[in-house]
Amino acid sequence: MTLQAINPLEMAMEALKEIQLRFYRDFPPHPQEQVYGFATPSTMKPTQWSYPGGGVNQIPAECTVSGDVRLTPFYSTKDVVKKLQEYVDDINANIDKLPTQGPVSKYVLPDENLTGRLSISFDESIMTGVACNLDSRGFHVLCKATELVVGHVKPYSITGSLPLIRELQDEGFDVQTSGYGLMATYHAKNEYCLFSDMCQGFQVFVSIIAQLEEDSS
Repeated sequence: MTLQAINPLEMAMEALKEIQLRFYRDFPPHPQEQVYGFATPSTMKPTQWSYPGGGVNQIPAECTVSGDVRLTPFYSTKDVVKKLQEYVDDINANIDKLPTQGPVSKYVLPDENLTGRLSISFDESIMTGVACNLDSRGFHVLCKATELVVGHVKPYSITGSLPLIRELQDEGFDVQTSGYGLMATYHAKNEYCLFSDMCQGFQVFVSIIAQLEEDSS
């Protein structure tokens, strides 16, 4: 019966809302994001929702919400993990204060000795973003080469990461990232690139090599 059950779907919705509010409060847009031309600030969003199954008139015993955090490189992933765990612990300690839906919606049922509870887990492979050095010789050479070949250059940044990129920078390499494909098809089901764009990319690399050889001559 509705009076004798805690609806995990409702509780998860309200808890997720509270967690997101706290996340955006603690990790707001960083001033450096404008300098690097980030299209978005750090984000936290649900992307998958699952439950054990059952009839449409049955309240499930549990549910799982999955999602990801896209963090700009000006914040620490360790700090985010710590904060998210703190949010969950605090909500669990004050579960009776979480907003409910309707007069019979409850997350604590004393007569049944039931209390709703949240738990959070993290993927083992947490990747860290990278902010390239905008004052390095490599950056200026890349920009000049792109402008010479493509005709224009407008550096920008996005959230997300690639394996090894941050590790290379931590080892002292001047890491710069570039691409000459079609952004509109990126991650699309029919993702593709144009041969002409790839030719431009190779011409850019040739220009980079030529400029760096002039430096060493």
